[in-house]
Amino acid sequence: MSFYVAMKDSNGKDWNAANNSCSSYVFCGNIKGRLPNKDQLLTIYNNIYTLNNAISVQGGSRISPNRYWSSTYNSNTLSHYMVDISNGDVFSYDRGDGVSALARPIL
Repeated sequence: MSFYVAMKDSNGKDWNAANNSCSSYVFCGNIKGRLPNKDQLLTIYNNIYTLNNAISVQGGSRISPNRYWSSTYNSNTLSHYMVDISNGDVFSYDRGDGVSALARPIL
């Protein structure tokens, strides 16, 4: 699985804000980003040290050890997944229930 990770977080708060800010994030070449899916966030978790070192060297903001929204929908609970980057735990929350998490655009 290959993808590019943005140099900084975008507006996370609720799922709608996370999705909108990620799809508005512009990478090089005017290519718009998107909200990562659950598996991509788990890949970020599994490679966090390498990613944070590379992002820091380039002057970006490290991926913080917090919960991040994913684009993956859980049809069993009618909610979206988020991944806790500090420990790899996966949670499922309704996008409208006021739960706050971060967002990191990918390409």
